[in-house]
Formats: sequence, C-alpha cells, structure tokens
Amino acid sequence: MKYFSFAASILFILALQIGLTSCNSPSSTTTLPGAWDKVGDFEGIPRGNAVGFMIGNFAYVGTGFNYEGNKRLRDFWKYDPEGDSWFQVADFPGTPRSSAVAFSLNGKGYVGTGLNLAGQPLRDFWVFDPTVGAKGQWTQIADFSYTGLSYGSDSARYGCIAFTVGSRSFVGGGHSLSSLKDLWEYLPAPANVWVQRPSIGGSKRENAFVMVIDDKAYVGGGIDNGRYVTDFYKFDIANLAADGTGSPWSRLNGLTGKDANGNGVVQPKPRDLASTFTINGIGYLACGSIGPGETWQYTPSNDTWVAQYSFTTNAPVSGSGRNGAIGFGLSVSGKSYGYVVTGSAGNLKFDDCWQFNPAGIEPDNK
Repeated sequence: MKYFSFAASILFILALQIGLTSCNSPSSTTTLPGAWDKVGDFEGIPRGNAVGFMIGNFAYVGTGFNYEGNKRLRDFWKYDPEGDSWFQVADFPGTPRSSAVAFSLNGKGYVGTGLNLAGQPLRDFWVFDPTVGAKGQWTQIADFSYTGLSYGSDSARYGCIAFTVGSRSFVGGGHSLSSLKDLWEYLPAPANVWVQRPSIGGSKRENAFVMVIDDKAYVGGGIDNGRYVTDFYKFDIANLAADGTGSPWSRLNGLTGKDANGNGVVQPKPRDLASTFTINGIGYLACGSIGPGETWQYTPSNDTWVAQYSFTTNAPVSGSGRNGAIGFGLSVSGKSYGYVVTGSAGNLKFDDCWQFNPAGIEPDNK
C-alpha cells in the first residue's frame, strides 16, 4: 500500500524466471521477464505523492502535489481497466494534501493523514462509499489518534503505511516530529475508533512500502533519521488475536544483498517512495528513490526477489523513472496485470499510466 498503502500494495503471476549474477541490481545484458505497455493517461493534472485504493476491480487515485501549480490536490478519479478509462468521482472534502495514506475495507475506501500546503502534518480521516449517488460520497470518521493516550502532535503525520488483511485494516509508521513505527487498527462503525496494536517490526520508518500477499503484509524500505531502512518484516494476522494480543511480526531477509548466512543474494536496494501491487500470491516492487525505473518480483514462499523488465527501457515508448507513484493490480478479460500511475522525478510530476504483463517478454509492447 503504499504503499494502497493502496499503499497502498502490487502483485502478479510470474510465468518466467531467470538467473542473475548481480547481488543488488537488474542485469543489463539479460532479457528480463515481463512486458510494460503505456495505457490511458490519468485524467487529472500531473502529481506526485498521491494516494490510491481498490474497490472490486476498480482503482481510485487522488490527492497529491503538483509542483508547477505549487498546490496540494483533492480531486479523485476511478480507473476502469476493462475500458482503459478514467472517471472523476466526488472530490476529497478534507484539506488538500499530499503524502497521505489510504486503504480499502468492506467495499469502501479510507484516506487520511498527510501534509497540507504549508507542510504541516494532518490527522483527519475520511471514508468513501462508491455506492452513494453517481460519484460516491465521502464522510469524515474518527481522526487518526492515540486513543486515550497523550502523545501530543504525533497523531498528525505523513508518509505512513496502511494495509488490510483478514478483513482488518491497519495504519502506522510515518513521520511527525521524527520517524515512527507504531501501528493502529481501525475499527469501523459503530465503534469508529483507532486501537493500538504491536508496533511495526524492526526500524522506525517513513515512506516505506507494503505488499499484501495471501492475507499477510510485507513491510520494508523507507527512511529513518535520513538513512534508508534495510530490514524487511512479515505481518501475519493469524498471530494477532481480536483483542490485539499476540506476536504478528517476523523478520525476513533484509535488503542488504545477503541472506541470514551472509551469502550473496539477488535483491533490490533499500529505498523509499516505492510502489507495490499484489496479484495471485506474487508481489511486485516498482520504482522509488533508488532505481526509479526498476521492477522487482517477490515470492513469499522462499523470500526471494527476481528483477523484471523496466518501463524506462520500453520501446518504442519509454517511461520516466519516478518515485511517489501509485501501484495497483487489476484484471482485464480474466488476465491479471499490474499498474503504475502518476509520480515524481525532482520537480517533474507525471500523469502517465503503465501496465505490466508478468507473462510478457520484451519486446512485446505497443
């Protein structure tokens, strides 16, 4: 998510794997699996650090920052992959913002936290119901906060992660006065409260990535005190009781280029502002502050990574490397694809949308 966490999350079926000799970067001489195609541009203005969530087989993308206009945004758009079309839905009614967080739960989308135009962190949260009216309806819910505690302004933050597993949704980490690693579960109406849960494994982190695969969340990357975070953790909802007790976090191979025994392994370098999506039990990590055009496939069963084809080397149309983009996985005519849309590269903000076919082989493009 988000990292959807749509944060977010990004995932595909991998039909082809290859051997690589590099420990931390895609090979420049080997044909990599997967094929990218440019599809219909996002219809809002270009932006970075937006949010996205999925409801059914539709993606929703909105908010963010446009550098040229020096403005945070509040418009929201729905993407239909079958028609490769974007439709504007109801504007987000809260303060225009970037670096917010989003998740979906029970057929509704949730958006909150982030930065306003003055660069101040926010704590308000809103829920979107696509079934109300022609363009859906937003309703404010409980602010993200330390329920019953007195931690001051730390409840307002940006750069969080969010994920939904086992019909339960969580938000945590990010930055307020410093990087954070706390985790909170949202209990929807009639409770409408945030309840603290066991903190994110390992380091504090902001602008981390999260992938949700088979009701488990995988959290990595991000920044802590100006340094890239290398540790990588799994969250297993089966180890978290309804009352919040338990030990849901377990450590995986960190993004260090080495396994637990010190042997060299193929991995992406640690980064922040990456995009992820999930499809059929395989996770994908794309772009980010390091390797902004890269794509990596993650297999949870053996905790391994495989480099994929990059849309920055696509022909005849290539994309620009970026960070702060939105990723999501959707189906078209029964086939699963991944998508990356919007994002930033310095002062440049993007409105293009790219589709990844995990079974494709370049040059297999349009």
